[in-house]
Amino acid sequence: MKPTTLLMILAALPASLRAQAPALAQLGGAAGERAVEFVQPAVPGPVDAVRNTQVLLDPRTGKTFVAIPAGGGFIIASNGQFVAAAFTGSGYALPSGQYFPVVGKSRAKEDGLTGKWTGWGEWTYQGSGAHCDVMWLAFDDRKDYLERKGGYFDCGFVGLASEPAKFTKKGTQLLDVDGNPAGSYEGNVIKLNEAYSETVDIATTITVSGLHFDYSEIWTQKGGREIYVITGRMFTGGK
Repeated sequence: MKPTTLLMILAALPASLRAQAPALAQLGGAAGERAVEFVQPAVPGPVDAVRNTQVLLDPRTGKTFVAIPAGGGFIIASNGQFVAAAFTGSGYALPSGQYFPVVGKSRAKEDGLTGKWTGWGEWTYQGSGAHCDVMWLAFDDRKDYLERKGGYFDCGFVGLASEPAKFTKKGTQLLDVDGNPAGSYEGNVIKLNEAYSETVDIATTITVSGLHFDYSEIWTQKGGREIYVITGRMFTGGK
């Protein structure tokens, strides 16, 4: 079973979503108990700055760009433009008040998913849901195995903690600790099929594109009925 913890604040739910809370009971008795227990999540710290190239996020457009740190600011790698800014330790503050957070560093592709990935996304249930302001996952991607070192999705009224799991690589297959097929790793697409409980399955797809990946996690009952869909985009944060 997938080592996952659901955390939910029932009192904070808007009326349209509060009615959906009983759906957690479908995930099994243990999940139902956790549904009414809230633990303040430990929000991951800022991505460490690097000395060479950095990947900055423009909050206005949601797009990223590569920058080169320079005295008193940074240089946009694509056009050589210098931007005056103060480095805060986790991003750059411009005199105008605009802020560009560091979301990663430019790195070689050889290390695959290795590192910490941070971004945002959406959690939906039957068409309604919540925005996930912070989503992060950490991996160790080696020749013989893929290890999920942990993660957390902070989606306002509900949070999901993804705990460590290790998968052995056998060709394009991923095997769980018991040697059973648990997914695949082909090119830039990683798929995982895990069981949350005896009645609920979780299908995860990660599609890597350069310095970010698109994430999809779908919870379904054994009969095929969809319960939750979590989607997001995360950027590399380095090792």
